[in-house]
Amino acid sequence: MSRPVRWVTSVLALLVVAALAFWAGRVTLTPPAHTEQRPSEDALVTVAEQELGRVITLGVSVTRDQAPAAVNALAGVVTRAGQSGEAAAGDVLYAVAQQPVIAAQGELPQWRALGPDVAGSDVTAFQRMLAATGAELTATGTWDDATADAWIDWLTERGYPSADTVELGQLVVVDALPAALSVDAKATAAGSSLAGGEAIVARPGDEPVFVLEVNQDQAALIPPGTAVTVPHGEHEWEAVAGESTADDQGLIRIPLTAPDGGVVCADACGSLPAEASTSLLSKVNVVPPVTGPVVPVSALRTQPGGAVVVTVVRDGAEEARPVTVRGSADGLAVVDGVDAGETVRVLNGAP
Repeated sequence: MSRPVRWVTSVLALLVVAALAFWAGRVTLTPPAHTEQRPSEDALVTVAEQELGRVITLGVSVTRDQAPAAVNALAGVVTRAGQSGEAAAGDVLYAVAQQPVIAAQGELPQWRALGPDVAGSDVTAFQRMLAATGAELTATGTWDDATADAWIDWLTERGYPSADTVELGQLVVVDALPAALSVDAKATAAGSSLAGGEAIVARPGDEPVFVLEVNQDQAALIPPGTAVTVPHGEHEWEAVAGESTADDQGLIRIPLTAPDGGVVCADACGSLPAEASTSLLSKVNVVPPVTGPVVPVSALRTQPGGAVVVTVVRDGAEEARPVTVRGSADGLAVVDGVDAGETVRVLNGAP
């Protein structure tokens, strides 16, 4: 190929490359055609009469001081695990080497072994315990043959070895029964060994402390005075939230009291578990319930002067009617100024 022909060929190739580049630039850089989006049409809704509010479920920590009820005086292996709860006369709290530790009602703690030739108020308390569990026995305050027979029968009926005496440490005597008693579950686990001298049984205090333990987002929903309901068994206690405090880890604690400032559980605190700490669930009214005509929040319009209106539609005619918002939650609002059954316009078809 001659030099002039090669030169013409090169020029043509360059022109083709330039043309392709120009076309690619047009395709890449030309903006897409504008697509017009039409706003959705407004919708009509019917005003309904209902209760509006918001309730969230949060955990409540319940703690109360523990006072020792008895010190273990038995040595050996635990053969019956300890059990906390409301104890009645004759209930077995735990057992060591097949010797049951029993709840009884009396004035003084057990301070000696009971058996033949022993008399006193501690024998009376023991005899009353036997009678409360079915023994035909009169509490005379003196250990006699009837007492010995009733004790052997009591042990046999419950699968314990027969015994002629009640060893020191077998009775946990409290001033009133039934009563909530807390038994150290770790120390009295079956198979554990006790040497004597351990604080095993305790009585919870009469004034439990109820506290909501929440994070910052939850705390923002619960200002002081927020109404809280704490269900427990057959009870449903009303409470109010107090001032919150935060610890070093960012956990926020909000104390709860009864509406009158007293203990949340009032005179029913005995129904709580006997342990030093327990957890319950609560219902927190973060938006107090309000009853009235309900409209979607999207139906509300704020006027330049601050007034709030809704558009009421009747027989094809529209009226901008002023309303007063009494409460709102979850996209709905309770208002005064419209009646249930009327129709209002929701802007831009919002639900």
